[in-house]
Amino acid sequence: MSAPPGLPPIPPIIAQLTGPLLLGHFFNWGLFGALTVQTYIYYLAFPYDRLLPKCIVGFTFVIELLQTVLATKDAFRNFGTGWGNMADLDAVGLLWFSVPVLGSIISCAAQLFYAWRVRILGRNNWIVAIIVVLSFVQCGAGIYSGGLAHVVGRFSEVQKRGYINTCIWLGGTALCDVIIAASMIFYLHKSKTGFYMTSTLLTRFIRLTVETGLTCATFAILDLALFLAFQENNYHLAPSIALSKLYSNSLLVVFNARVTIVAGRNPPQTNEMSTLGAITASQFSTTVVTRRHSATHYDPKNQSIPIAINVSQHKECESDGTSGRDSYAMGEMNKPGRTSHDENETAENSVMNIGGIMSVV
Repeated sequence: MSAPPGLPPIPPIIAQLTGPLLLGHFFNWGLFGALTVQTYIYYLAFPYDRLLPKCIVGFTFVIELLQTVLATKDAFRNFGTGWGNMADLDAVGLLWFSVPVLGSIISCAAQLFYAWRVRILGRNNWIVAIIVVLSFVQCGAGIYSGGLAHVVGRFSEVQKRGYINTCIWLGGTALCDVIIAASMIFYLHKSKTGFYMTSTLLTRFIRLTVETGLTCATFAILDLALFLAFQENNYHLAPSIALSKLYSNSLLVVFNARVTIVAGRNPPQTNEMSTLGAITASQFSTTVVTRRHSATHYDPKNQSIPIAINVSQHKECESDGTSGRDSYAMGEMNKPGRTSHDENETAENSVMNIGGIMSVV
């Protein structure tokens, strides 16, 4: 394949230069579509959330929209107006800002949110401090790497001159994600009790933590490995361009984990508890009155056995880092043969566990 007159010749490894770049943009657009759907679901499902999670979701979506627009502009330059021009293909363009700078900011925001969750669950300031420090270090290294790429201006030179900065950026990101996932799994598993609904909810959060945290860490490690192993091509750009979308989607997955599909495949206890986690204090006060008016229900399998539902309201203390927020949860069903003392004790324990977990989301 020959280049047009007056342009640098096209090398035989052209597919190794353009292919990963094209795949990276495909992944980026696809994940932005998933992020848009998740943002819309959050908008519909949780209009009464506090201001902080709403600001986090809005900030994430706006930054990702900007990143997608800038990356698309570079994609059109590489595969449209500059097609066949090797000098244009080697130019960094706006990717210095859309990939390392915006990507490190998004990952830092997500990691700080997870650090807050770890603080509420474990109340271990040392682990939280390590996560926060690593998050800011990788963010600073990513911004510096972007600035260096802008100054150098060529992909072929960036891989040679930005070796250390990129290792700190991607390595710090992966290490921070692994620490977050390990600490979340440890504290959630430690909080398990013999109460079925609490254990079911904690298992769900553990699975969610593994799926989101380790996915982001895996792709960060993959990006770093490709950057170090293949410095003569653009293999690392395939995961790198879309890396920020993984963090933003993982963040929205955590927020939307409270959504319950009516008549879905989850066990009834999980559906009930997930629904309670999505109800705000003002809404739940109405629910409490309604359930107290109909406190006796009958088991459809054995209508001669009454089942009473105990609903409790509790005030969260300094254990979760805030005060003045109401936490609600459903107590265990009062079955025949149990004393009122046992029922109240079980309900109190379940409220403390479930209320603390739900307040994290």
